[in-house]
Amino acid sequence: MRRGKLQVSVTKDFTAQLKTFRDGPVTVRIERKRASRSQAQNRLYWGVYVDALSQHTGHTPDEIHDLLKAKFLPKKLAVCNGNGEVVGEYVLGGSTTKLDVLEFGAYLDAIREWALSLSCVLPEKEAA
Repeated sequence: MRRGKLQVSVTKDFTAQLKTFRDGPVTVRIERKRASRSQAQNRLYWGVYVDALSQHTGHTPDEIHDLLKAKFLPKKLAVCNGNGEVVGEYVLGGSTTKLDVLEFGAYLDAIREWALSLSCVLPEKEAA
């Protein structure tokens, strides 16, 4: 957006994509672009942090990933009955895919500090 007007960087491609839709209602969503976690951060997370914690604890990488999300990115969910009364409260792991570079860095820092309490030392940066 510039001065309240949408700027489309590749107009031809955008127009061509619009022509592929069949007649009927469609939804176009415009979001502000934001930096997602870096590939280096993702490699560090899965290749080093999750792997090391998996080996240290004996849990699978997917179990460790779920544990880390629930511990450091908690998402609270309440289940209500038909009368609106809460009948159950749960904590689920949030999503790491929507974290930007800074948020993912803070997530990695929190994991590294927690791992120390398990006597599992994790590096600060990816080894070259």
